[in-house]
Amino acid sequence: MVSSSPQSVLNPSSLLSHLGVDNEVRIGTTSSSPFTGSPTFDEVPFHVDVNKRPNLGTYILIQSDDSCMAHYGRITNGQEENPRAEPSRLQQNQAYQVGQQEPRQSDLSPHVTRVMMTEVLGQIYLEKGSLVIKDPEVLPQTGMSVYEFPVASIPTLLDAPKSKEDGLFLGHIESGGKKLEFFLPLDAPARHMIILGKTGVGKSYASGVFAEEMIRHGIPVVAFDVLGDLIPATEYKQGRNLKAAHDFRLPYSVIGRREFLNFVSNLTNDQEEIVGVAYESIYAEAMDSLRTTGKLNISFDRLIDEIGRVANEFGQGAVGGRAVGKVRAAINRNPLLATNIGGWIEDIIKKPIVNVYVGHLGQSERNLVVGASARVLQLLRKEDQIPPFSFILDEAHFFLPGGSESTPSTQVIREMIRTARHDAISIVLITQSPSSMDRQTLLVCNTRLVFALDPDDLRVVSGTLGDLPDATLKRIPKLARGKAILSSSQDILRHPVLIKIRERETPAAAPTPNLSKAVKQWRKENNQN
Repeated sequence: MVSSSPQSVLNPSSLLSHLGVDNEVRIGTTSSSPFTGSPTFDEVPFHVDVNKRPNLGTYILIQSDDSCMAHYGRITNGQEENPRAEPSRLQQNQAYQVGQQEPRQSDLSPHVTRVMMTEVLGQIYLEKGSLVIKDPEVLPQTGMSVYEFPVASIPTLLDAPKSKEDGLFLGHIESGGKKLEFFLPLDAPARHMIILGKTGVGKSYASGVFAEEMIRHGIPVVAFDVLGDLIPATEYKQGRNLKAAHDFRLPYSVIGRREFLNFVSNLTNDQEEIVGVAYESIYAEAMDSLRTTGKLNISFDRLIDEIGRVANEFGQGAVGGRAVGKVRAAINRNPLLATNIGGWIEDIIKKPIVNVYVGHLGQSERNLVVGASARVLQLLRKEDQIPPFSFILDEAHFFLPGGSESTPSTQVIREMIRTARHDAISIVLITQSPSSMDRQTLLVCNTRLVFALDPDDLRVVSGTLGDLPDATLKRIPKLARGKAILSSSQDILRHPVLIKIRERETPAAAPTPNLSKAVKQWRKENNQN
């Protein structure tokens, strides 16, 4: 009987035996060739055993001559060599009706060679009955057996939790045709996350999964929703849905001097100076009230009186009087401004999620809402007036644009991201255009969930994806909907990992419509045949 591959004799006290690895999961032998390469510290080629079909991305173990140590990695590439399938030879066979009609009869064909490439992620040791993970420091050897890594032990390689109690259940890892639940460590949210991907790949769906997990762990969620994606989930979780300029308004006293002056039209230079000085006094009073009481209720009349006081102090009473008229008109015509915070701060304490819909506003008004709200939330959290919470912001590139452009929200959110870790605030940003976004913010977000991206956007973030090899990076634009690369700093997650986002328990927003069906439905409902 012909043996299809050499078999290794496993030492019962070895690392492989400890992991439950045996010859049933052996898939090949490390190899060396001028064409396919030789083992290095970064990657290892291996010849695939007959009748084995290792999948791309499968986690593997590479045996060494030390029974208590092995290299581990992931399959990143592969090729099959077959001289009988050269195009010119196939053409001759067809033209002359001679030669081998079946150039590949089976895996046992002596001229068929399958070689796969593995990225080396590290070394795993068995020390005093425990598994220890180290960076690659020993050169992998040729002629060594390669095995599929046991799926149940993959969290050990990643330094990831193994249960829902210890982590956020975001999805599944697939390896060797098997799948395993993946849990993001609970340390990750406070270090901030960014979810990236082009339109229609599953970003909003994944943000809903993240919100579910935060709620499951008792962490309140505050979301600013541009597309309305979290409205159904908020209802399902019995949270609070709010609509900016309807049941969600901004205290005028905390939006900032520049932003308030933008609300007031046609101020002269003298009027602007008077109103600006008066507003700064009101702003300081508001900040002090928030710090000491967590509440805010400074009337519009208080601002009007302050404008009059400043104008008289400057000896420009008449100028101040005309400015008052313009300020009153601006306040009366703008539904966004109010004197107090409203009940949504109480909702953060009492409800699992508060979702503020801002999609109906212009972008300048959205910036104002998010910037002022972030300022209030951060201050209240610093003073321990509200519990730790997660702040989710959709379409983040509009609020944190790149280059020299700055919005009312840019500096506030930058400051929140910079200091929020110490205030126990988790920030989650969602964007389809990282190339349009503030570079500093991209770098500060410690955990990245990357769905399919266009090449230009991928170049912006590729340097932040840990030890991903070039072959894996090149596949990111082709990732299937619902699949993403998750990476974080090594103290959170040892290696980037490809995950398939789990199904949500909360309802998702309506999918992108089929325009043809939508038009037909409209005509039917409106009797337009």
